[in-house]
Amino acid sequence: MNIFKLKVGRPTIVLLGEGMDNTIISGNKSFGGRFQTYYTATVGVNGQGFTALDITFWNEAGPENQQAVALRGYADYISSYRCRFEGYQDTLYTQFGIQFYRDSQFFGTVDFICVDATAVFQNCIIEVRAPVPGQYNVITVQQRENEDDSTGIVLQNCTIKARLNT
Repeated sequence: MNIFKLKVGRPTIVLLGEGMDNTIISGNKSFGGRFQTYYTATVGVNGQGFTALDITFWNEAGPENQQAVALRGYADYISSYRCRFEGYQDTLYTQFGIQFYRDSQFFGTVDFICVDATAVFQNCIIEVRAPVPGQYNVITVQQRENEDDSTGIVLQNCTIKARLNT
């Protein structure tokens, strides 16, 4: 198992793992740990043309630590194939651009697919984890601030599940 932290700012980067269970990029920064949500990302992508295959992106800060991003995408042409995104609140933060996720898995509790981009999710598994007391489950949240922006989310042929324990 490979575990490391990564920040991507160059254009046209491909990360090729050895499977979701074998290649894991993990971190544990969180809003509860006094970081702004943007800076909690285990992997932050700011470069155009990022592709990930057969990798897990994991923020292991835990459900009590509020926002803790596994992957933050602020770029056009981000794509993933057979990747896993694990966390609790704000697991995937699609902050900007055109993004595509296929045959991937997403785990979280509160608005864990946080969208302010144009994002398509195809043939994905979206699994809701049990929240801590006082929290509630929300799968996606659209954060568009300018009503003239053409952003949104499409879930095509996705499966939504609920996990009883965290």
